[in-house]
Amino acid sequence: MSDIFQEIDEELRQDKAARLWKTYGKYLISLAVCIILGVAGYRFMDHKAEKSRERASELYEIASESGRSGDLKDAIELFSDPSFEGILGYSIISQMQKATLARKNNDFDGMLIALKKIIDDEAIPLYLRDLARLNFLAANSNNNINLADLPYLNALIEENGPWKFLALELKGGLELESGNLESARSIFRDLIDEADTPNSLRRRATEILKALP
Repeated sequence: MSDIFQEIDEELRQDKAARLWKTYGKYLISLAVCIILGVAGYRFMDHKAEKSRERASELYEIASESGRSGDLKDAIELFSDPSFEGILGYSIISQMQKATLARKNNDFDGMLIALKKIIDDEAIPLYLRDLARLNFLAANSNNNINLADLPYLNALIEENGPWKFLALELKGGLELESGNLESARSIFRDLIDEADTPNSLRRRATEILKALP
């Protein structure tokens, strides 16, 4: 009888860990927007004196204000304006903002479409496309567990680049979702033990690890 209760307890803990991962995975897109704004923002604001950039700058502010006021549908439409196309900084940010707003509006397909547009645009720097793809995989993993994505994540981890820890966290989430608990446990331990792991990721990894059976 005790074995049955132990098995039930382990299943409940695994389910709790999986729910934690699903919750945390939703915030990757918001993080991505903050990173791009912080890293690239100043570059494409320097030349907003040009007419096309002036228009994009004004439209971006209007769309952002609509989003802040809660008019998500209007904000998404504004971020879809052709004025953003061909202006590298704004074209990236507008798509990422669309993904963020679509998620808030429970439009899962719209979020994936916006991210896919960044991924497929070879004019966008690779490191930003990698970030969009990480977000795409994180969002999609909540509905479709795809271990075929692991080689891509492993490559980002081995490159030791800017998205190493996000890739490691996502890999742990995929392993958890697929039921590979030992592998997931090992990955989240690595996140905790790595000296350079951002504090927010370390806290999430610690919480998920505690929830695992």
